[in-house]
Amino acid sequence: MKKTLLTTIRKFFVSLLLIFFTFVVVSKLSVPKPIPRVTDYVSSVNTVEVVPIERHESGIDFVIDGEVVPFRVTDVVSEIQGRVTYKSDNCRMGCSVRKGEVLLKVDPVDYQLEVDQLTETINQAKIDIKENQVQLENTKQDLELAKEQLAVKQRDHARTESLVKSNTSTLADLDSSLSVLLNAKDTVQKLESQCRIYDTQKDKLEVILRKEMISLRTAELNLERTSIKSPIDGVVTSDSFELNTFIQRGTGVAKVLDPNQFEIQCSLYMKQIQWIWLSRSKAGRSDGYVFAPTNVTILYEIDGVKWIWDGILQTLDGGGVDVLTRMIPCRVKVNNPKSVRPADGDDSITKKPPTMFFGMYVSIIVHSKPDVELYRIPEKALLPGNRIWTATNGKLQKHEIRVATTMPEGVLFYAESKSPSSNDLVVVSPLANPIEGTDVNITTPKTITNMLLSKKP
Repeated sequence: MKKTLLTTIRKFFVSLLLIFFTFVVVSKLSVPKPIPRVTDYVSSVNTVEVVPIERHESGIDFVIDGEVVPFRVTDVVSEIQGRVTYKSDNCRMGCSVRKGEVLLKVDPVDYQLEVDQLTETINQAKIDIKENQVQLENTKQDLELAKEQLAVKQRDHARTESLVKSNTSTLADLDSSLSVLLNAKDTVQKLESQCRIYDTQKDKLEVILRKEMISLRTAELNLERTSIKSPIDGVVTSDSFELNTFIQRGTGVAKVLDPNQFEIQCSLYMKQIQWIWLSRSKAGRSDGYVFAPTNVTILYEIDGVKWIWDGILQTLDGGGVDVLTRMIPCRVKVNNPKSVRPADGDDSITKKPPTMFFGMYVSIIVHSKPDVELYRIPEKALLPGNRIWTATNGKLQKHEIRVATTMPEGVLFYAESKSPSSNDLVVVSPLANPIEGTDVNITTPKTITNMLLSKKP
């Protein structure tokens, strides 16, 4: 019994000792170590870091996405009908063709026969005109003779009248001479009428000749159209007909893409559109649906290397807001898609892509230059609610700014009557419960860094 009591007392004291040592260890471990603070090295607790507000004059660059689309795809259409008798080896999808190169030929026999027939018809019309001209000239000669005979008959009739008045000739002789005179006049009138008929026939024959010549030109044009040619230099993107197939007039036989120009479909927010509207260029200001030409840089990455092209943003793609994205579709024009260079300016890279291809998804850096006054501050100076603090003349002052955009160089905001100016200093260090009008000591981030380095052991 006594032994059991001693064992119990010993266990009780051992437990008390363990609890005591545990309490001491936990107390020692829970005491926080002092953390050095910047204020330990700065003479005043009211010291703030500031940087000057800078005027931003290099424009606003922003990045959008876009898709390369063809600037011009020409449909090669057959203007006649007939059977295909020839197809060029280049008239295949993906092949390059030159302007004027023959892609297909339609059987020209029927069109050649029509040309020959009209040629003979025109020759016959020319012969008819010559024949009419000969008849007209002969009739005019007969008319001259008839007029001379009429003059003789008129003189003879006058003499007969004189003889009748002097009772030297009879009335029968007078009637006879008058009859001869009337016959001569009738002959002259008939020949004059015949001349007028020949003149009218000549005009009619010349009209017929002109109509036949127009028909001949049409037939020759159709004969020329039996050779279907490429209207531009480009790449064939589709072909629809093979040898011995029949083509109807107006049927598309191929599509040719112009590779010398491309466009990029993209979309901009209204805020970005406004920056472009406010831009100026040598070509003038923006006006409605047409912008002042804005330079852009097109960027595409291939196997870790970024390549760039130059382009121009100038027009809207339509004229309204997309109902799904609430953005405004625009088009970028690339005038020289073969002029590509590395983005980092490394000229040692010689294996560059040969050109731009439609269907590429690219990034577009728009270099807008809005004609507005902008200021720039570090991004860490901007607080929630678009608020900043300035410490000009050693006093804290709060401002609410209208932010334009955020760039790698910092935050851009519009210069307005209530906003700070480029003469102010913006606070970039954290502020705990700042009060407007409080006196502070100002320093730059470089000064703080130097002070910290000098205090290190």
